[in-house]
Amino acid sequence: MSLHTEAVANVLNHRRVDILPRGELFISKDFLDHFFSKYRGQYIEQLKTAAQCLRLSVIGVELDTEWSRHLLVKEGYRKLDEYFTVGCVNGPIARFIETEGFFNAMLKIKNNPSLVSGVEIQLLGEIKEKVRLSYANGFRAIAIADDIAGNKGLLFPISFFMDMVLPIYKEIAAIIKENGLFAFFHSDGETRRVIDPLIRAGYDCIHPVDTQAGLNLYDLKKEFGESISFMGHIDMITWSKEQIDKEITLAENEFKKGGLILGSTSGISMKTVNGKLGVLYPRWEKE
Repeated sequence: MSLHTEAVANVLNHRRVDILPRGELFISKDFLDHFFSKYRGQYIEQLKTAAQCLRLSVIGVELDTEWSRHLLVKEGYRKLDEYFTVGCVNGPIARFIETEGFFNAMLKIKNNPSLVSGVEIQLLGEIKEKVRLSYANGFRAIAIADDIAGNKGLLFPISFFMDMVLPIYKEIAAIIKENGLFAFFHSDGETRRVIDPLIRAGYDCIHPVDTQAGLNLYDLKKEFGESISFMGHIDMITWSKEQIDKEITLAENEFKKGGLILGSTSGISMKTVNGKLGVLYPRWEKE
């Protein structure tokens, strides 16, 4: 086990760490192509170089594209095995929105909540294959990406979440755990109401802590203790350099017993890269 993967595993198991590991679930291809154009068309080499420049321990990769599936089948991601690699897969709500469009999806959910279950069989079949291939590629976790909340809370009634969505999440978590991987869950927005159900469903880590939606990392730590870990806390968009630096120091002190992977709340793309990136990732300014 590499130092990267050992450090992240310790954090997720709430063991003491000297320095919190850092990572990003979402690193866009436009960012990779702009800053690492030398390896344009070589996604794995771009990710490795980005991880080295930013000193990442956690790297997220998208698994819902055909080119990514090709890499999985060929075990191309094995080249990233020194890192804690997380495969990101869209969840049932994201799938439904992709098919129907956001407004139609929300309207149809309101009128006929059982429609979401229509994506379940295909989704679970795909996830079984992707989890198996991810394990063969040396991945350490799978993240279900399903933006189910906005700044004011869930996009639909909590009863719909508990009755129709959570059972699917629970089945997905079971598949992930059966393959010896950690289960991550991603949603922007104010997700506090679903954290406890997600814990009971078997998830190990919540991404991100959306401060713009009113979530407070330290309140969540007090509420949920060692039952769950968090990833992504630093708001690269609205926080100043001084606030970012202050929050990093506070987080390092508060999470000495694990429970947090430091990273941005929004991922890294050309839209979010700015002069503050070097505060979270100091080596970036030296490149």
